[in-house]
Amino acid sequence: MNGHRFDASYSALQSQLGAHAYARQAALRRTASADLLSQLGVAVGDVVKDRRKAIQEHFERVGRQIRRQGFTDLVAAFEADLFRLIGVASSKVRHVLDLHYDAAFPFAACREDLARTSADFSNLGGYRRLLAVTAQSRADPRKDLWDVIAYRDFLAHGARWPCPAAPPTIDFAYATLANEIDRVAAGQ
Repeated sequence: MNGHRFDASYSALQSQLGAHAYARQAALRRTASADLLSQLGVAVGDVVKDRRKAIQEHFERVGRQIRRQGFTDLVAAFEADLFRLIGVASSKVRHVLDLHYDAAFPFAACREDLARTSADFSNLGGYRRLLAVTAQSRADPRKDLWDVIAYRDFLAHGARWPCPAAPPTIDFAYATLANEIDRVAAGQ
């Protein structure tokens, strides 16, 4: 773990999933009281014929919500850390340009165009454009990253975005995003 907001988001999500699994197990016990089930948000009353099925459906629905929200939170934390790292790198580039290329140099008037600013990276589209400019080949080496982002877009924007055929898991997303953070951080 890198100690970034991104890592904290992943840890929090893992804790939520663990608590969810524990609550599910407690609710599925035959000895689980109606009071416990009520506290867990499980609507099991006299009308429900199959108590176990109702509990399982409830926890499947809640688990899906936790994973979806956790996924979008994880990508949002990734974006925050990525943009912070890019901002630091941009500041370093600007410092070098200001230090070594004063107004006497021929391209001094263009030096602002040589360094990106945070305005160039208001979303991941700006980062993707930067990567496209720096790519050595036509194939995108970060396909896994864009698959994770595409799934987050689907979760965040719903039907306006296509759902990936094979949505990435949270652990896959974390590993992919952590790799990208490490790659950007190593360049500093």
